[in-house]
Amino acid sequence: MINSFYSEVEVKQLGFKSVGNNVLISKKASFYGIEKITIGNNVRIDDFCILSGAISIGNYVHISAFVALYGSKGIKIGNYSGISPNSIIFSAVDDFSGEYFINPMIPSEFTNVKGGLVVLNDYIQLGVNTVIMPNITIGTGTVTGAFSFINKNLDDWSIYYGIPAKKIGKRKSTFLKNLKKITN
Repeated sequence: MINSFYSEVEVKQLGFKSVGNNVLISKKASFYGIEKITIGNNVRIDDFCILSGAISIGNYVHISAFVALYGSKGIKIGNYSGISPNSIIFSAVDDFSGEYFINPMIPSEFTNVKGGLVVLNDYIQLGVNTVIMPNITIGTGTVTGAFSFINKNLDDWSIYYGIPAKKIGKRKSTFLKNLKKITN
């Protein structure tokens, strides 16, 4: 059987800024600016993901297939978190007003790219096809439903859903009682 993940030795040789232990990375994932990416322990990155720019991934994180992380202005993913398939995080966006060009191949003096750090705190889960805009913080323990569009900061321990995402409830933290069992 062919393993589609890099070996531990291969992962260490890819050129990440830093990488922890027990990291599974698909050979079909793509990295741009790999020297700016840090990865903690117990992380899995699945097929067809794109990670670009200044990205920090905590411990016990799963990044599902077809996820795109565009971190030119920075993305920080907390511990015990997950990103479901086809989700996209933008830390920068173009100006679509028509006053500027929209294209990374155009000299920067003719574009108007704006953005800011995106922070996903600990214990979050992004539902399938979630899109996050720049300069956003997702609160600790918060989850988003499928097809959610995040254009504002989200509160701690909450459930959000929709376009744009609206708070639909509180999330329990009962699962934390097992935290020590996972880390031992």
